[in-house]
Amino acid sequence: MADDFMESAAPYFRQSDTQLSSTIQRICALLILLPLPVVHYGWRALLTVIFGILAAVAAEALWNLAAKHKQTLSDMTAVETGLACALLMPARAHYQLAIFAAASAMVIGKLPFGGRFRTPFIPAAVGCCLSAVCFPAEMFTYSQISSRVTAELSVFGSNSALTPAFSQIALLREGKLPAFHVGEFLLGEVAGPMGASSAILLCIAAIWLLFTGNLAWRSAVSFMTSMAVVSLIFPYHGISSYLYIVYDLFGGSALFCTVFFAAYLNYCPKLSTAQYCWGGICGALAMLMQHFGSVETGGLFAVVILTPFADAFDRMVWYCRSNGITYRQIRHRLSEKISYRLKTQQERELDEFKKTQ
Repeated sequence: MADDFMESAAPYFRQSDTQLSSTIQRICALLILLPLPVVHYGWRALLTVIFGILAAVAAEALWNLAAKHKQTLSDMTAVETGLACALLMPARAHYQLAIFAAASAMVIGKLPFGGRFRTPFIPAAVGCCLSAVCFPAEMFTYSQISSRVTAELSVFGSNSALTPAFSQIALLREGKLPAFHVGEFLLGEVAGPMGASSAILLCIAAIWLLFTGNLAWRSAVSFMTSMAVVSLIFPYHGISSYLYIVYDLFGGSALFCTVFFAAYLNYCPKLSTAQYCWGGICGALAMLMQHFGSVETGGLFAVVILTPFADAFDRMVWYCRSNGITYRQIRHRLSEKISYRLKTQQERELDEFKKTQ
């Protein structure tokens, strides 16, 4: 019986919701993003989601069958992973891309580590990163939304005849400032991943996750703030208008990564201070990779790189608090030193005289 338990060091956390209810709530948040792609791209968007979910479920079922393990499909993480991978696909991509992303997310990002929440990575982020590395041309080639594009998007046939369009991030990297209206951002009428183009639906999903207690809002706020600061410090070459920061934060999959990956409560740090630190570093790394890296989805790669260190941030903050190193104490000491430096010699001597009395 003792072998069934693992001893671990502090800090310890209590989770109020069950793992299944948490996953179902996240699936509901992802489903909020689905109606708009179906309206824009028709049945093709829905079939992409179905193939992604089936690929993730089949990969987990076959893995457990081959390893002679108990089936774990009832935890619903395969459905969540397949749905997230499919929503990050471009509508013109072949179904094989969504199948590859979902299957690799399970086989590489989740199952080898022991299953749900034992993996140090978010499986969907791993699958999308692998797709971006293996198939960059297909992963980052989108179609501008119009009635002609919607009509020409065939359900099962090839869509190579469509005129490709590039995301706002790709245009910025080429030194071109995109020209979109606010309404196009809100309604997802810009080129980008199917489920990551509508800012208003992503905000609604974030509110739902926050209301159900499945959003680490401190990580999300620090992630976005850090991205904005780094974007301001390192502007794109050839662009003079500061409007590019808006495209940096809301273009591509940056907002999707913030809501569903950087603020994933089960994978980011648990302590509030650790969430601020982790989100800030993750956002800075994401924007640096987005500006200077070879891919435009810096948020995905930053989350994959830093998620394994989430526990280390918690332990670092816990160690500092246990040894009396807190933000309030540091601020109090700094204010005392500053006030001491600003005092005159007579005021310092008077303070020392009062201490001796």
